[in-house]
Amino acid sequence: YRQNRIIIIIIMFARQALAVGLRSASSAGRRSNYVRTLGSQAQRLGRTNTGGSNYNNTSFGRGLAVAAAAATMATAVASVTKMEEAPTTTTAKPSTPATTNNNNDNKFYSIAADNNPPPRPELPTIPLEDVSEHNDEESMWFTFRGAVYDMTGFLQGHPGGAPRLLMAAGQDLEPFWDIYRQHFRGHVIQWMEKYRIGNLSKEDAVKARDFVHGDMFESDPKRQPQDLLPATSKPFNGEPRIETLTDSYLTPNNKFYVRNHLAVPDICPEEYRLIVKGKGKDTIKKKIYKLQDLKTKFPKHEVVTTLQCAGNRREDLHDKDHKIFISPHWVVGAMSTAKWGGVRLRDVLADCGLDVDAIALGEKMPPNGIEHIQMEGYDHDETGYTYGGSFPIEKAVDGLGEVLLAYEMNGEDLPRDHGYPVRVVIPGHVGARQVKWVHKIILSNQESKKSYQCKSYRHFAPDITFEKDLAEWPPARLDQGPIIHEQPVTSFVCNPPQGSTIGVKGVGGGIKKEVTIKGVAWSGGGRKVERVDVSIDGGTSWTAAELYKPISQRYNHHWAWTQFYLTIPLSEEIQEKLKRGEKVKLDVTSKAVDSAFNVQPETMAPYWNPRGIAINHWYHSMVELDPTLEAGQVQRSESEFGFSNTPSGGHFDRQWGLGGWMVDPKHDND
Repeated sequence: YRQNRIIIIIIMFARQALAVGLRSASSAGRRSNYVRTLGSQAQRLGRTNTGGSNYNNTSFGRGLAVAAAAATMATAVASVTKMEEAPTTTTAKPSTPATTNNNNDNKFYSIAADNNPPPRPELPTIPLEDVSEHNDEESMWFTFRGAVYDMTGFLQGHPGGAPRLLMAAGQDLEPFWDIYRQHFRGHVIQWMEKYRIGNLSKEDAVKARDFVHGDMFESDPKRQPQDLLPATSKPFNGEPRIETLTDSYLTPNNKFYVRNHLAVPDICPEEYRLIVKGKGKDTIKKKIYKLQDLKTKFPKHEVVTTLQCAGNRREDLHDKDHKIFISPHWVVGAMSTAKWGGVRLRDVLADCGLDVDAIALGEKMPPNGIEHIQMEGYDHDETGYTYGGSFPIEKAVDGLGEVLLAYEMNGEDLPRDHGYPVRVVIPGHVGARQVKWVHKIILSNQESKKSYQCKSYRHFAPDITFEKDLAEWPPARLDQGPIIHEQPVTSFVCNPPQGSTIGVKGVGGGIKKEVTIKGVAWSGGGRKVERVDVSIDGGTSWTAAELYKPISQRYNHHWAWTQFYLTIPLSEEIQEKLKRGEKVKLDVTSKAVDSAFNVQPETMAPYWNPRGIAINHWYHSMVELDPTLEAGQVQRSESEFGFSNTPSGGHFDRQWGLGGWMVDPKHDND
């Protein structure tokens, strides 16, 4: 599968190169540079991947030959086009214009609702041919809707990874952003003004946009828009309706939140391979397992656990004074619970020769200073960069740690969006570590060097910002941004849902004197939720809720959430207003206490962080009681597709559409 995807990538680059190289002579010089860049990328990918794994080598070789031929043809077209139509003189790489980034650092530029860069007539006009020459890590320029940016210093700070940014270097950003639409947010364009160095002519602005970036997401699974609210469409990330989280204890597979960092692989189960190995001599025996091996050689184990994205409720951390530059901007529903079935990772490690029992009991130290379990998935971006992460080896060898190589979800084969055919499930740990479509398990003395581990999920202090500290990576004090593994205690009200109107008209014209609240609570690391307090007046007064957890889990192994419910009597004052026919607003919120007596903070102020992770301040559900509606009726304030999910604190000028958060207006009807 990996090899076939590499072929697709190479052909995609080569196909784009051919298409661009054969364009009209009027812009041949600039386009031939683009062809040459893509052709070299394709050939480089071909060279670096010819020594891949041991299966399907014959078909891979044939496919690679086709791809390499296409790449060579693209380069040839570029060369011929350049000789026939480009200027004959050779020029050095243009230098940066006199206007430098620092001149823009302290200026504020307003961005129109259409996401167009602001007019900057004082900046120089830069030829498009000059921009295309700045296409590597030494000098990296981009254009967007007529503006030119020198973003060389941003290479390592790019949240999507350096390879993706290099892929677009020297070109226009819009064809890439047409796929990755999460960039179409006003504050992103606004921030980029600090890197702006010039403008394109009107003619060059049109030429710059005249190509199409290949779409890796075309083979993603088909999804039902009524099931999940999209936070981004490519890669797909979606959360269920918040009010459905209390419909059942286990979340149905089609309503389990989806967090994808990359395109979803389509893996044939017969071709699936899991590689388990160690770094260093004699760490463990390297073994390669088929899917059938995992199902037949090891006992099946099941565990019920809650998964939550590290950035759940990220939208609450974004407002005019606190800007978040990483996606997806979850509202509140990126948390779900399932029963997972598979083989324990410790059993597989034991099969590879690791003395897991002795290490777990402290009788032995892991060999060769091994401290971490690194993981890599089959999923990858356009450049071949794969998703991955790591977690401490102590969790893997713990007999009660219950780390799984899971192939079932709620009694069924894993859906593709959730890692088919095999994923890692690490109970009590953050969702980002639960690597889907797992391909490699590597025992190492170091944490994973993947950006998803060492950069994307660090928790910095509130005075650290993306604009000031993280855009040009690494920050001055990387040690003050620990990598997240376990999440803090959290809870939120699911019913009544945010913005809803509740009928309280009783039989015979009377008024219902109580309201019922339902929600979910969870704490990372296996800590038990001991109590959930509920308030309908914004936190002025509190009442402990009833807790519901139909399964038994051991001390410090409470992997799954606790649901809560409470029927609260309405005060005499509220009842009198309702009897007079007045509508009454309630501010419904909750706070959970776990077995370590951690409790949710009231506001985000103490822990605001620029990555938007570990969010657990009180979630406020603003609802209204209506004495003209029959008791039991609930009118929801619904967004697109009938979702009531609404942030309780954050702010965006425009909310989500089918394509995800803050899509560009021109895509509203896509």
